[in-house]
Amino acid sequence: MRGPKPLSTVTIDPEEIRADRRKSRRFDQCGLGEKAIYVGGWLTPRRFYVPYSQVTHVFKRVAVSKGSGKAFLTPILYLVVRYDDGKEKQCSFRYLNEADEMLTELERTHPEISLKKPGSEAADREKEEKRRRLDSVVLEGEAARAARKLENAKEILNKRPALYKELIARARIKRSCDLIRPGWQALAAVILAAGICCIVGSLAGLRAGLPKMTAIMLILIGAAAVLMMVNSRILPTPGRNRRSAERAWEKALDHMQHHINSYPGFPLPACYCHPAVCDRMIRILKEERAADLDGALAVLKEDLKQMDHTVQLDRQDYEEVVQIKPLFLVSNYR
Repeated sequence: MRGPKPLSTVTIDPEEIRADRRKSRRFDQCGLGEKAIYVGGWLTPRRFYVPYSQVTHVFKRVAVSKGSGKAFLTPILYLVVRYDDGKEKQCSFRYLNEADEMLTELERTHPEISLKKPGSEAADREKEEKRRRLDSVVLEGEAARAARKLENAKEILNKRPALYKELIARARIKRSCDLIRPGWQALAAVILAAGICCIVGSLAGLRAGLPKMTAIMLILIGAAAVLMMVNSRILPTPGRNRRSAERAWEKALDHMQHHINSYPGFPLPACYCHPAVCDRMIRILKEERAADLDGALAVLKEDLKQMDHTVQLDRQDYEEVVQIKPLFLVSNYR
């Protein structure tokens, strides 16, 4: 069995590293063992390793997928491993929660490794100081009334957190389905059909005298094409297509609207109901960028429009924005 390849100049005995990889905890394409961190790609998960002694930073990096036209709408999340005094290896993650779980586990087991981008510590300290100053701000007049309404709204939303979590999940799925172009679906369908035909034709060819090795190679090629298209999530399925995504989004909106209708004067429309929206609007009021609810919501919309892949966000901002921006995108910022 071939073992993982070293990326660092420091290596570990091949037998030890193979055993360590087998016992490592997996996170998408990566893994955390006792001796090393493992990285790789979609077709080669955990193919490479870096000993913990050589790792200095592990942090998130967000890039935008081409063709989205909406920047932060379809972010590609990477975890970057920095080692050997400046070298980097990045791996894409399909799910934010797996990247967060990997960072949490790494923080627990190896606190000496920084989970922030190199050079960001000073900026983070400045942002933390700014947050402390904002916490001490005392609002007055209309801004104070707006902030109280938003605090009450947070309490109301947190009474039934499943509602806003469902809203976010349905917004993401709907947005993902809306982004898939019909041309991509047609191409994926052609590749899937070609893969199936390749498998069926190869099996039939075996009976007709096709050389065994040729048939096996064709079957493997066809199987690879089928698996790639099935895992691409481009092709519509009964539970994941534009029509079903639209229905699920509308249903989640109706449930949220029914919940907030019990509280007259609720300050947010159902499509934007999330505690993080309230927090950011209160922050806008304290920064004196708006003086009332309508103004704070308008400023928040403009802020989110500007937050694309070119904007550097700290961990807290990223976690907030990646949750709430889909709500604004599927609603077209109305």
